[in-house]
Amino acid sequence: METKLLTTPYKGTADTYPEDMLVRNFMFDTWTSVARKFGFEEYDTPLIEETALYIAKSGDEIASTQLYNFTDKGGREIAIRPEMTPSLARMIAAKKNELTLPLKWFNIGKYYRYEKPQKGRRREFVQLNVDIFGIPTLEAELEIFQYILAVMEEFKAPKETYELRVNNRYLLNYLFEDILKLSDEKKGKVGRAIDNYTKLGREAFIEYLKELELNDKQVEQVLEFLKWTLEDLKKIADKSEGAAQLVELFAKTEELGLTNIRFEPSIMRGLLYYTGTVIEMFDIGSKDNPRALLGGGRYDDLLTIFGEEKLPAFGFAWGDIVLEDYLKTYNLIPETKTDTKVFLPLFDTKLYTYIQGIAKQLREKGINTEAQMTAIKFGNQLKYASKKNIPWVMIIGEDEINAKKVQLKNMETGEQNLVTLEEAVKIINS
Repeated sequence: METKLLTTPYKGTADTYPEDMLVRNFMFDTWTSVARKFGFEEYDTPLIEETALYIAKSGDEIASTQLYNFTDKGGREIAIRPEMTPSLARMIAAKKNELTLPLKWFNIGKYYRYEKPQKGRRREFVQLNVDIFGIPTLEAELEIFQYILAVMEEFKAPKETYELRVNNRYLLNYLFEDILKLSDEKKGKVGRAIDNYTKLGREAFIEYLKELELNDKQVEQVLEFLKWTLEDLKKIADKSEGAAQLVELFAKTEELGLTNIRFEPSIMRGLLYYTGTVIEMFDIGSKDNPRALLGGGRYDDLLTIFGEEKLPAFGFAWGDIVLEDYLKTYNLIPETKTDTKVFLPLFDTKLYTYIQGIAKQLREKGINTEAQMTAIKFGNQLKYASKKNIPWVMIIGEDEINAKKVQLKNMETGEQNLVTLEEAVKIINS
């Protein structure tokens, strides 16, 4: 018996219909236009890489449980891209001596991870990656902060609804090594516990730390650390490189007048390669979107996996699903309309060539135009244009052709005028 094919997409993926593409393009066009304003350049990498690249630097969780990997017909171990940073590092390592620093690059691409689909997360997702290479100082962080805030302004996001939270891995090292005096094995486990602090709640978090065999004093020290403020960091700036960097970073954000940024000691970032500042942004105006909107940090050591010298790097990734959820929560997605500006009905197949000629002229003048291909009832053609939210309908029959004019109908107001084609173009473009 022949198996019936499903019409639903693979679990954890989604079909993107034209109306969904309008929303997606609104988000992606905003990401892109603001990136170009800041001088970032676009790049791309293959969707498949050698599996070894991700095993080397993506961390145990991704490499061992979330990777879509297979052996190709040539016997090579291949994986579908679960994140961008290792591929980006490979690209830069390949041409390091030819590239002019600093690099300011961005990419919007698809990624795949075999994980449990849930709110804000699918197995297939699109992600913006923005990275700066070659700036060892905090100016790279500040550039990224300004980019993120500029995007939020472009989305008209209310300032009381989002917050960029900042920490530093060196500060966490100070906690693990100087205060708690943990073994390397325990550092990772305690780090994961801290990363889940806000999800667990205080009591469950304390129990978790005790299960990791931290004594009462160490548990208390962790809880104290999670209450630290910038003022506390100033007291230990001479002892902790992370504290010193954070104090300097926040002083500079204040000088630049940057808002919606806060020091948060629980920000950890799970991946192995972060070396300094780490960031995550959250929706703080509702409880609808608990997942981080974006995350990233400094990863100066990444090129060493290719045998190259360290190269200062700071970057972040921003997912499409969490962003769309956030924008919908605050009604920030404008009414999405088709890019088509004009619809040309067809009354008679004899007029097909003439109508196509008019459509060609309009397109040459930069006006997106759709022309009816078959002659059907005029009412049905108008309904079609209305349903697609096309703002103008240009009606041309035998009378209009003889008068060398067109009937231009405004679909929003219903107003209709007999004008020349040149006049119509001016009205449409006004």
